[in-house]
Amino acid sequence: MRDLFRGKFSIRQRYEWTVLGVTLAFAPAIAFVIGRVWHEVIGVSSVGVLIVVAMVYVTIARGALLGSCVMITRTQFPDLFSVVERCASMLELPMPMIFLRDDIHIPVVAVGFGDPYSLIISTHWIDHFKEDELTFVIGRELGHIAAGHTRLTSILSVNGHENAIISLIFGAWLRRTEYTADRAGLLCCGSTDAAYRAIALCEFHLFARKVDLAAFAQQRVEIAHDSVLRLGEWLAPNPYATNRMETLRLFHHTALYDYWEERLVTHPVSLEPVGQRSGKVTKSDCASFGRRLVAIAIDYTLVAAIGNLVVTSTGAHGSGIHWSVNFQGSGPGIAFLLYNMVLVAIAGQTFGMMIVSVRVTNTTFGRPSLWQVIWRYLIALPLFILSLLWPGFWRVELHDRASGTRVVGLERTLQRSALHA
Repeated sequence: MRDLFRGKFSIRQRYEWTVLGVTLAFAPAIAFVIGRVWHEVIGVSSVGVLIVVAMVYVTIARGALLGSCVMITRTQFPDLFSVVERCASMLELPMPMIFLRDDIHIPVVAVGFGDPYSLIISTHWIDHFKEDELTFVIGRELGHIAAGHTRLTSILSVNGHENAIISLIFGAWLRRTEYTADRAGLLCCGSTDAAYRAIALCEFHLFARKVDLAAFAQQRVEIAHDSVLRLGEWLAPNPYATNRMETLRLFHHTALYDYWEERLVTHPVSLEPVGQRSGKVTKSDCASFGRRLVAIAIDYTLVAAIGNLVVTSTGAHGSGIHWSVNFQGSGPGIAFLLYNMVLVAIAGQTFGMMIVSVRVTNTTFGRPSLWQVIWRYLIALPLFILSLLWPGFWRVELHDRASGTRVVGLERTLQRSALHA
Protein backbone atom coordinates (compact mmCIF):
# COMPACT_ATOMS: atom_id res chain seq x y z
CA MET A 1 0.00 0.00 0.00
CA ARG A 2 1.26 3.46 -0.87
CA ASP A 3 1.74 5.84 2.02
CA LEU A 4 2.15 9.52 1.29
CA PHE A 5 2.69 10.52 4.89
CA ARG A 6 5.40 8.22 6.21
CA GLY A 7 8.94 7.29 5.47
CA LYS A 8 11.50 8.67 3.07
CA PHE A 9 8.95 9.91 0.52
CA SER A 10 6.47 11.49 2.91
CA ILE A 11 4.77 14.66 1.68
CA ARG A 12 4.04 15.73 5.25
CA GLN A 13 5.25 19.24 6.08
CA ARG A 14 8.51 19.11 7.97
CA TYR A 15 8.30 19.08 11.79
CA GLU A 16 4.49 18.81 11.72
CA TRP A 17 4.15 16.30 14.56
CA THR A 18 7.13 17.74 16.44
CA VAL A 19 5.35 21.09 16.64
CA LEU A 20 2.19 19.38 17.88
CA GLY A 21 4.17 17.60 20.59
CA VAL A 22 5.73 20.87 21.74
CA THR A 23 2.31 22.54 21.74
CA LEU A 24 0.82 19.83 23.95
CA ALA A 25 3.86 19.90 26.24
CA PHE A 26 3.35 23.62 26.89
CA ALA A 27 -0.40 23.27 27.51
CA PRO A 28 0.00 23.27 31.34
CA ALA A 29 2.04 26.47 31.17
CA ILE A 30 -0.62 28.09 29.01
CA ALA A 31 -3.28 27.08 31.54
CA PHE A 32 -1.18 28.65 34.31
CA VAL A 33 -0.87 31.93 32.38
CA ILE A 34 -4.62 32.01 31.74
CA GLY A 35 -5.18 31.38 35.43
CA ARG A 36 -2.93 34.29 36.38
CA VAL A 37 -4.80 36.57 34.00
CA TRP A 38 -8.13 35.53 35.52
CA HIS A 39 -6.67 35.67 39.04
CA GLU A 40 -7.77 32.10 39.56
CA VAL A 41 -5.82 28.94 40.21
CA ILE A 42 -6.66 26.49 37.46
CA GLY A 43 -5.99 23.02 38.78
CA VAL A 44 -5.74 19.74 36.94
CA SER A 45 -9.30 18.80 37.94
CA SER A 46 -10.74 22.06 36.61
CA VAL A 47 -8.82 21.75 33.35
CA GLY A 48 -9.99 18.16 32.93
CA VAL A 49 -13.63 19.09 33.41
CA LEU A 50 -13.38 22.09 31.05
CA ILE A 51 -11.71 20.03 28.32
CA VAL A 52 -14.28 17.24 28.52
CA VAL A 53 -17.20 19.70 28.53
CA ALA A 54 -15.75 21.50 25.50
CA MET A 55 -15.23 18.23 23.63
CA VAL A 56 -18.79 17.10 24.39
CA TYR A 57 -20.14 20.41 23.10
CA VAL A 58 -18.15 20.09 19.88
CA THR A 59 -19.36 16.52 19.41
CA ILE A 60 -23.01 17.47 19.89
CA ALA A 61 -22.68 20.46 17.56
CA ARG A 62 -21.00 18.34 14.91
CA GLY A 63 -23.79 15.77 15.14
CA ALA A 64 -26.42 18.48 14.70
CA LEU A 65 -24.47 19.75 11.69
CA LEU A 66 -24.42 16.35 9.99
CA GLY A 67 -28.09 15.85 10.76
CA SER A 68 -29.03 18.91 8.70
CA CYS A 69 -26.95 18.13 5.60
CA VAL A 70 -27.91 16.55 2.27
CA MET A 71 -25.98 13.36 1.53
CA ILE A 72 -24.33 13.00 -1.89
CA THR A 73 -24.52 9.64 -3.67
CA ARG A 74 -23.91 8.23 -7.14
CA THR A 75 -27.45 9.22 -8.10
CA GLN A 76 -27.66 12.55 -6.28
CA PHE A 77 -25.11 15.06 -7.64
CA PRO A 78 -23.14 12.28 -9.42
CA ASP A 79 -20.57 14.71 -10.88
CA LEU A 80 -19.55 15.83 -7.40
CA PHE A 81 -19.51 12.24 -6.19
CA SER A 82 -17.17 11.25 -9.04
CA VAL A 83 -14.66 14.01 -8.15
CA VAL A 84 -14.51 12.81 -4.55
CA GLU A 85 -14.27 9.19 -5.68
CA ARG A 86 -11.40 9.98 -8.04
CA CYS A 87 -9.44 11.87 -5.37
CA ALA A 88 -10.06 9.14 -2.78
CA SER A 89 -8.81 6.57 -5.26
CA MET A 90 -5.61 8.53 -5.92
CA LEU A 91 -4.90 8.91 -2.20
CA GLU A 92 -5.91 5.28 -1.59
CA LEU A 93 -8.58 6.24 0.92
CA PRO A 94 -11.90 4.50 1.64
CA MET A 95 -14.73 6.55 0.17
CA PRO A 96 -15.90 9.15 2.72
CA MET A 97 -19.52 10.12 3.24
CA ILE A 98 -20.27 13.40 1.42
CA PHE A 99 -22.69 16.06 2.63
CA LEU A 100 -23.89 19.44 1.36
CA ARG A 101 -24.65 22.31 3.74
CA ASP A 102 -25.22 26.04 3.44
CA ASP A 103 -22.11 27.73 4.85
CA ILE A 104 -20.89 31.15 3.77
CA HIS A 105 -17.52 30.79 5.52
CA ILE A 106 -16.10 27.29 4.93
CA PRO A 107 -16.11 25.90 1.36
CA VAL A 108 -15.10 22.32 2.24
CA VAL A 109 -14.18 20.61 5.51
CA ALA A 110 -13.40 17.03 6.51
CA VAL A 111 -14.37 15.66 9.93
CA GLY A 112 -14.22 12.32 11.70
CA PHE A 113 -12.23 10.06 13.97
CA GLY A 114 -12.38 6.92 11.84
CA ASP A 115 -13.60 5.31 8.64
CA PRO A 116 -15.88 6.34 7.03
CA TYR A 117 -15.00 9.99 7.46
CA SER A 118 -17.32 12.82 6.42
CA LEU A 119 -16.65 15.45 3.79
CA ILE A 120 -18.90 18.52 4.10
CA ILE A 121 -19.17 20.86 1.10
CA SER A 122 -20.84 24.27 1.12
CA THR A 123 -23.70 24.94 -1.28
CA HIS A 124 -22.73 28.60 -1.14
CA TRP A 125 -19.40 27.88 -2.85
CA ILE A 126 -19.68 24.75 -4.94
CA ASP A 127 -21.22 26.31 -8.06
CA HIS A 128 -18.34 28.78 -8.32
CA PHE A 129 -15.56 26.16 -8.51
CA LYS A 130 -14.41 24.81 -11.83
CA GLU A 131 -13.77 21.06 -11.85
CA ASP A 132 -9.99 21.31 -11.47
CA GLU A 133 -10.39 23.84 -8.64
CA LEU A 134 -12.93 21.60 -6.91
CA THR A 135 -10.52 18.69 -7.30
CA PHE A 136 -7.86 20.68 -5.46
CA VAL A 137 -10.03 21.69 -2.49
CA ILE A 138 -11.53 18.20 -2.16
CA GLY A 139 -8.13 16.57 -2.57
CA ARG A 140 -6.63 18.71 0.18
CA GLU A 141 -9.44 17.86 2.60
CA LEU A 142 -8.99 14.18 1.85
CA GLY A 143 -5.31 14.83 2.49
CA HIS A 144 -6.25 15.99 6.00
CA ILE A 145 -8.03 12.66 6.50
CA ALA A 146 -5.18 10.57 5.10
CA ALA A 147 -2.62 12.42 7.22
CA GLY A 148 -4.64 11.86 10.41
CA HIS A 149 -5.29 15.56 11.04
CA THR A 150 -9.06 15.26 11.45
CA ARG A 151 -8.71 13.09 14.54
CA LEU A 152 -7.65 16.23 16.38
CA THR A 153 -9.12 19.04 14.28
CA SER A 154 -12.61 17.49 14.58
CA ILE A 155 -12.32 18.04 18.33
CA LEU A 156 -10.80 21.52 18.10
CA SER A 157 -13.46 22.88 15.75
CA VAL A 158 -17.17 22.30 15.26
CA ASN A 159 -17.36 23.40 11.64
CA GLY A 160 -13.77 23.86 10.46
CA HIS A 161 -13.37 27.47 11.65
CA GLU A 162 -11.13 27.71 14.72
CA ASN A 163 -11.69 30.41 17.32
CA ALA A 164 -8.98 32.81 18.49
CA ILE A 165 -7.88 30.75 21.51
CA ILE A 166 -7.55 27.56 19.46
CA SER A 167 -5.62 29.47 16.82
CA LEU A 168 -3.26 30.90 19.43
CA ILE A 169 -2.52 27.57 21.09
CA PHE A 170 -2.51 25.20 18.11
CA GLY A 171 -1.81 27.65 15.28
CA ALA A 172 1.78 26.56 14.62
CA TRP A 173 0.68 22.96 14.09
CA LEU A 174 -2.51 23.85 12.19
CA ARG A 175 -0.56 25.94 9.69
CA ARG A 176 1.74 23.03 8.95
CA THR A 177 -1.22 20.72 8.41
CA GLU A 178 -2.56 23.15 5.81
CA TYR A 179 0.71 22.99 3.87
CA THR A 180 0.59 19.18 4.01
CA ALA A 181 -3.02 19.15 2.77
CA ASP A 182 -2.17 21.58 -0.04
CA ARG A 183 0.42 19.12 -1.31
CA ALA A 184 -2.18 16.35 -1.43
CA GLY A 185 -4.60 18.68 -3.23
CA LEU A 186 -1.97 19.59 -5.82
CA LEU A 187 -1.23 15.93 -6.50
CA CYS A 188 -4.93 15.31 -7.04
CA CYS A 189 -5.51 18.20 -9.45
CA GLY A 190 -2.04 18.18 -11.06
CA SER A 191 -2.00 21.92 -11.79
CA THR A 192 -0.52 24.78 -9.79
CA ASP A 193 -2.70 27.17 -11.79
CA ALA A 194 -5.84 25.36 -10.63
CA ALA A 195 -4.51 25.30 -7.07
CA TYR A 196 -3.80 29.06 -7.13
CA ARG A 197 -7.28 29.79 -8.47
CA ALA A 198 -8.88 27.58 -5.83
CA ILE A 199 -6.93 29.23 -3.02
CA ALA A 200 -7.87 32.69 -4.27
CA LEU A 201 -11.53 31.70 -4.62
CA CYS A 202 -11.57 30.44 -1.02
CA GLU A 203 -10.08 33.75 0.10
CA PHE A 204 -12.06 36.24 -2.01
CA HIS A 205 -15.06 34.26 -3.30
CA LEU A 206 -16.23 35.43 -6.77
CA PHE A 207 -14.05 38.55 -6.64
CA ALA A 208 -11.07 36.20 -7.13
CA ARG A 209 -11.97 35.96 -10.83
CA LYS A 210 -10.91 39.61 -11.21
CA VAL A 211 -7.62 39.24 -9.30
CA ASP A 212 -4.26 39.10 -11.08
CA LEU A 213 -2.93 36.05 -9.24
CA ALA A 214 0.68 36.60 -10.30
CA ALA A 215 0.64 40.12 -8.82
CA PHE A 216 -1.14 38.85 -5.72
CA ALA A 217 1.49 36.15 -5.19
CA GLN A 218 4.24 38.78 -5.34
CA GLN A 219 2.83 40.52 -2.27
CA ARG A 220 4.59 37.93 -0.13
CA VAL A 221 7.94 39.53 -0.98
CA GLU A 222 7.12 42.61 1.08
CA ILE A 223 5.77 40.50 3.93
CA ALA A 224 8.90 38.33 3.97
CA HIS A 225 11.07 41.36 4.75
CA ASP A 226 8.99 42.64 7.67
CA SER A 227 8.61 40.57 10.84
CA VAL A 228 5.72 42.74 12.05
CA LEU A 229 3.71 41.93 8.92
CA ARG A 230 4.36 38.21 9.52
CA LEU A 231 2.94 38.43 13.02
CA GLY A 232 -0.63 38.13 11.73
CA GLU A 233 0.14 34.69 10.32
CA TRP A 234 1.72 33.52 13.60
CA LEU A 235 -1.57 34.22 15.37
CA ALA A 236 -3.79 32.53 12.74
CA PRO A 237 -4.68 28.88 12.11
CA ASN A 238 -4.02 29.17 8.36
CA PRO A 239 -0.93 30.37 6.47
CA TYR A 240 -1.17 33.48 4.33
CA ALA A 241 -2.59 32.64 0.89
CA THR A 242 0.53 34.10 -0.74
CA ASN A 243 2.74 31.77 1.29
CA ARG A 244 0.58 28.79 0.36
CA MET A 245 0.99 29.62 -3.32
CA GLU A 246 4.75 29.98 -3.03
CA THR A 247 5.08 26.75 -1.06
CA LEU A 248 3.08 24.89 -3.69
CA ARG A 249 5.20 26.38 -6.47
CA LEU A 250 8.37 25.12 -4.79
CA PHE A 251 6.90 21.69 -4.08
CA HIS A 252 5.76 21.35 -7.70
CA HIS A 253 9.39 21.57 -8.85
CA THR A 254 10.77 18.94 -6.48
CA ALA A 255 11.72 15.32 -7.13
CA LEU A 256 9.27 14.36 -4.39
CA TYR A 257 6.35 15.76 -6.41
CA ASP A 258 7.55 13.94 -9.54
CA TYR A 259 7.85 10.70 -7.56
CA TRP A 260 4.26 10.81 -6.33
CA GLU A 261 2.80 12.25 -9.53
CA GLU A 262 4.06 9.24 -11.45
CA ARG A 263 2.55 6.79 -8.94
CA LEU A 264 -0.75 8.54 -8.25
CA VAL A 265 -1.63 9.54 -11.80
CA THR A 266 -0.16 6.64 -13.76
CA HIS A 267 -1.14 3.89 -11.33
CA PRO A 268 -4.37 4.90 -9.54
CA VAL A 269 -6.09 2.50 -7.16
CA SER A 270 -9.66 1.39 -7.87
CA LEU A 271 -11.86 1.44 -4.77
CA GLU A 272 -14.39 -1.26 -4.14
CA PRO A 273 -17.94 0.12 -3.90
CA VAL A 274 -19.56 -0.09 -0.47
CA GLY A 275 -22.36 -2.64 -0.52
CA GLN A 276 -25.42 -3.12 1.61
CA ARG A 277 -24.78 -4.01 5.24
CA SER A 278 -26.55 -6.70 7.24
CA GLY A 279 -28.58 -5.97 10.34
CA LYS A 280 -26.04 -7.74 12.56
CA VAL A 281 -23.08 -5.99 14.17
CA THR A 282 -19.86 -7.41 12.73
CA LYS A 283 -16.36 -7.16 14.11
CA SER A 284 -15.52 -4.41 11.62
CA ASP A 285 -18.44 -2.33 12.94
CA CYS A 286 -17.00 -2.37 16.46
CA ALA A 287 -14.76 0.39 17.75
CA SER A 288 -11.04 -0.23 17.87
CA PHE A 289 -9.32 -0.99 21.15
CA GLY A 290 -7.56 2.37 21.02
CA ARG A 291 -10.81 4.34 20.74
CA ARG A 292 -12.28 2.38 23.64
CA LEU A 293 -9.25 3.15 25.80
CA VAL A 294 -9.45 6.86 24.96
CA ALA A 295 -13.14 6.91 25.94
CA ILE A 296 -12.34 5.17 29.24
CA ALA A 297 -9.52 7.63 29.95
CA ILE A 298 -11.76 10.64 29.28
CA ASP A 299 -14.55 9.25 31.45
CA TYR A 300 -12.25 8.37 34.32
CA THR A 301 -10.62 11.81 34.16
CA LEU A 302 -14.04 13.44 34.32
CA VAL A 303 -15.26 11.32 37.24
CA ALA A 304 -12.02 11.82 39.18
CA ALA A 305 -12.04 15.58 38.49
CA ILE A 306 -15.62 15.98 39.67
CA GLY A 307 -14.87 13.83 42.70
CA ASN A 308 -12.08 16.18 43.77
CA LEU A 309 -14.19 19.31 43.60
CA VAL A 310 -15.19 20.95 46.87
CA VAL A 311 -18.36 23.07 46.88
CA THR A 312 -18.72 25.71 49.56
CA SER A 313 -21.84 27.69 50.45
CA THR A 314 -21.80 30.59 52.93
CA GLY A 315 -24.82 31.24 55.15
CA ALA A 316 -26.52 34.59 55.76
CA HIS A 317 -24.54 35.25 58.96
CA GLY A 318 -21.20 34.34 57.51
CA SER A 319 -21.14 30.78 58.79
CA GLY A 320 -19.75 28.39 56.22
CA ILE A 321 -21.53 25.21 55.21
CA HIS A 322 -19.21 22.89 53.34
CA TRP A 323 -20.02 19.96 51.11
CA SER A 324 -17.02 17.91 50.06
CA VAL A 325 -17.24 15.29 47.33
CA ASN A 326 -14.15 13.15 47.63
CA PHE A 327 -13.91 9.66 46.24
CA GLN A 328 -10.97 8.07 48.01
CA GLY A 329 -10.11 4.42 48.39
CA SER A 330 -12.75 2.35 46.63
CA GLY A 331 -14.86 5.42 45.93
CA PRO A 332 -13.56 6.27 42.41
CA GLY A 333 -14.18 2.73 41.20
CA ILE A 334 -17.76 2.67 42.46
CA ALA A 335 -18.45 6.17 41.12
CA PHE A 336 -16.97 5.23 37.74
CA LEU A 337 -19.08 2.07 37.61
CA LEU A 338 -22.30 3.92 38.41
CA TYR A 339 -21.42 6.71 35.98
CA ASN A 340 -21.10 4.20 33.12
CA MET A 341 -24.21 2.24 34.05
CA VAL A 342 -26.48 5.26 34.32
CA LEU A 343 -25.34 7.06 31.16
CA VAL A 344 -25.22 3.96 28.96
CA ALA A 345 -28.66 2.85 30.22
CA ILE A 346 -30.14 6.29 29.49
CA ALA A 347 -28.26 7.47 26.40
CA GLY A 348 -26.31 4.48 25.14
CA GLN A 349 -22.99 6.26 25.63
CA THR A 350 -20.90 8.10 28.18
CA PHE A 351 -19.33 11.51 27.58
CA GLY A 352 -16.06 9.84 26.63
CA MET A 353 -17.87 7.62 24.13
CA MET A 354 -19.65 10.68 22.76
CA ILE A 355 -16.33 12.42 22.15
CA VAL A 356 -14.70 9.51 20.32
CA SER A 357 -17.97 8.72 18.49
CA VAL A 358 -18.83 5.26 19.78
CA ARG A 359 -22.01 3.81 21.29
CA VAL A 360 -23.02 0.69 23.21
CA THR A 361 -25.62 -1.35 21.27
CA ASN A 362 -26.95 -4.88 21.23
CA THR A 363 -25.88 -7.27 18.47
CA THR A 364 -28.42 -5.82 16.00
CA PHE A 365 -27.50 -2.13 16.38
CA GLY A 366 -30.42 -1.66 18.76
CA ARG A 367 -30.52 -0.23 22.26
CA PRO A 368 -29.36 -2.73 24.93
CA SER A 369 -31.76 -3.59 27.73
CA LEU A 370 -31.24 -2.31 31.26
CA TRP A 371 -30.23 -5.76 32.46
CA GLN A 372 -27.69 -6.10 29.64
CA VAL A 373 -26.11 -2.79 30.67
CA ILE A 374 -25.98 -3.72 34.36
CA TRP A 375 -24.51 -7.16 33.64
CA ARG A 376 -22.02 -5.68 31.17
CA TYR A 377 -20.47 -3.38 33.77
CA LEU A 378 -20.66 -5.80 36.69
CA ILE A 379 -18.40 -8.23 34.83
CA ALA A 380 -16.43 -5.60 32.91
CA LEU A 381 -13.30 -5.30 35.06
CA PRO A 382 -12.18 -8.95 35.35
CA LEU A 383 -13.11 -9.79 31.77
CA PHE A 384 -11.50 -6.60 30.45
CA ILE A 385 -8.21 -7.65 32.04
CA LEU A 386 -8.50 -11.08 30.41
CA SER A 387 -9.27 -9.45 27.07
CA LEU A 388 -5.99 -7.54 27.24
CA LEU A 389 -4.10 -10.84 27.00
CA TRP A 390 -5.46 -11.72 23.55
CA PRO A 391 -5.66 -9.19 20.67
CA GLY A 392 -8.49 -11.20 19.11
CA PHE A 393 -10.80 -9.83 21.82
CA TRP A 394 -9.83 -6.18 21.41
CA ARG A 395 -12.81 -5.21 19.25
CA VAL A 396 -15.36 -7.59 20.77
CA GLU A 397 -14.19 -8.06 24.34
CA LEU A 398 -15.22 -10.86 26.68
CA HIS A 399 -17.71 -8.73 28.61
CA ASP A 400 -19.22 -7.64 25.26
CA ARG A 401 -19.78 -11.26 24.32
CA ALA A 402 -21.09 -12.30 27.75
CA SER A 403 -23.61 -9.43 27.94
CA GLY A 404 -24.72 -9.47 24.30
CA THR A 405 -23.56 -5.87 23.79
CA ARG A 406 -21.15 -4.23 21.38
CA VAL A 407 -19.23 -0.92 21.30
CA VAL A 408 -19.95 0.34 17.77
CA GLY A 409 -18.39 3.29 15.93
CA LEU A 410 -21.09 5.88 15.25
CA GLU A 411 -19.80 6.32 11.72
CA ARG A 412 -20.66 2.67 11.03
CA THR A 413 -24.20 3.22 12.27
CA LEU A 414 -24.49 6.34 10.11
CA GLN A 415 -23.15 4.50 7.07
CA ARG A 416 -25.55 1.60 7.62
CA SER A 417 -28.53 3.94 7.92
CA ALA A 418 -27.53 5.82 4.78
CA LEU A 419 -27.14 2.65 2.72
CA HIS A 420 -30.50 1.31 3.83
CA ALA A 421 -32.33 4.61 3.23
